[in-house]
Amino acid sequence: MRTGTRRLSGLIALAAATTLAVGACGTDGGSDAGKPSFSEGFAECEAKPNECNSGERKQGGTIVFAVNRGVQNWNQFSGDGNLVETVLILNTVIPSPFIFLPDGKIQQTELITEAKITSESPQTIVYKINPNAKWDDGTPITADDFTMMWKFQNGKDCPKCNVAGTTGFELISSITGADSGKTVTVTYSSPYPDWQGLFALMPAHVGKKAAGGDLNTPAALEKAFNSFTAQPTWSGWAYKIDKVVKDVQVEVVPNPQWYGSTKPTLDRIIFKMITDQKQNVPALQNKEINGFTAQPSSDMVTQVKNLAPGVNYEMTGGAVWEHIDVNVKNKYLADQKLREAIFTAISVQDIIQKTMSFWPGAKMLGSHNLLPGTPGYEDIVKKVAPDQGSGNIEKAKQILTEAGYKDVGTALKTPSGEAVPELRFLYREGIQTRLQTGELVQAALAKLGLKIKIEATANLSDTLDTYNYDLIIFAWSGNPLLSSNKDLWTTGAGNNKLGWGDPESDRILAEMAKTLDSAKQRQLLNQQDEIMTKAAVVLPLFAKPNLLALSSDYINIRDNNQGSYVTYNVENWGQKKAQ
Repeated sequence: MRTGTRRLSGLIALAAATTLAVGACGTDGGSDAGKPSFSEGFAECEAKPNECNSGERKQGGTIVFAVNRGVQNWNQFSGDGNLVETVLILNTVIPSPFIFLPDGKIQQTELITEAKITSESPQTIVYKINPNAKWDDGTPITADDFTMMWKFQNGKDCPKCNVAGTTGFELISSITGADSGKTVTVTYSSPYPDWQGLFALMPAHVGKKAAGGDLNTPAALEKAFNSFTAQPTWSGWAYKIDKVVKDVQVEVVPNPQWYGSTKPTLDRIIFKMITDQKQNVPALQNKEINGFTAQPSSDMVTQVKNLAPGVNYEMTGGAVWEHIDVNVKNKYLADQKLREAIFTAISVQDIIQKTMSFWPGAKMLGSHNLLPGTPGYEDIVKKVAPDQGSGNIEKAKQILTEAGYKDVGTALKTPSGEAVPELRFLYREGIQTRLQTGELVQAALAKLGLKIKIEATANLSDTLDTYNYDLIIFAWSGNPLLSSNKDLWTTGAGNNKLGWGDPESDRILAEMAKTLDSAKQRQLLNQQDEIMTKAAVVLPLFAKPNLLALSSDYINIRDNNQGSYVTYNVENWGQKKAQ
């Protein structure tokens, strides 16, 4: 869920089962679990993921695209606004220097004409902003916008700004502007390898006005930052928000001040909220919507395939992984031995068989930082805690018994004789596969003498931010940049919603985020992973596929599982021109 960027950077939690969100996660993309599946209309996507479904557009038209929840907080850079659905919509208005393409490569956008390293000691990046780049009220996009985003997110200038993460920004020592603000020089105090992932922008002049004309004090910056939680009345990209019906739909129209060379042809894009994933396919079949993306269920995949030939689909792996987290702020779950027993009793293989039968090759994930098939991946769980995820009830009982727990297998009590109360297992409402996972966990833990109450949450962000859970299942969505993992696991970091932290883990993560050698980064992440795995706070389950289903009337729309999402190229979307 967390992180910020129109297109690059950080970690996004998947609020809905059928989407991913934004964001997410810092784990490296490129999983080889499962075989991609494409309809005839998307057949080229396997060989040409950046170019498939291309063609000429006709002028005009509307597309209705489903998202899985309404926007509660429009500031995608905040800890409780950094959700996939929010980022997916705000891709239409927020500019950034770079995006991820569907194949994972990084591409420069039309926000800038150039960005290059001009010095390695200290690391210095010079951006040349497009001379024509401006906000939709005509205000030029300048170094002021870069500076405001840095001050929001560096953890120093605005300590009360509830940002999703500070990684990279905290290493910047200065930002200066020249050429009327169109040349931006960013100097780092320490090397930062993933500098291309920074600086998705919001307008400084809008923030300054909200703060009373000042962006130079912590209080003013906090006021400006919080003002962006409101619906944007501004745009720096190809579209602008025209109409919002809360929890129903968001409508965007072309931005007349758009400076890019590719002009929108659609008259309107409507993002329609469908919270129950089971309603996506019927809505597409009935032409209430024209497309959706989802982390699918078996039934959904079968139903989409039956909509051909008028609907195209692609289902591919990406940087999204499912996991079960434990809230260590709970005084009972603060005991590592209880957590170890819980993770040992849960069978990941049973969960995969129950929820991922449609995705051949899905297997238990052994890392919190890297995905199978990517450089440096190691099965850390198997290496240091092989019983986690095994479903070995007898071993779980042994852990509890040796730790002094009483009435193991009936009504579990702590070593001091206190009854362990009922634990709450949370999942995002409307997501059938996560409910099924909860039922499997409930049945397994009952054998230890633990009672589990399964509850649905309508607001994953609030649930995580307030630690209003004991056990919770959701997914992180990431991208090929590794440094953003720092904000996932560092003690007290914006994306760390576990209540867990470890000084050695923090040290390793800090070193990793400043390391320019990607191979060394991966080694450090594996070292950190060993510490975290032994602590038994997050049980990785499996890497997930993503499904895009789209009416064949639409062109230049393709899935992007590398961290920029399906709206990464929204200015190119259109209706297919008749041949």
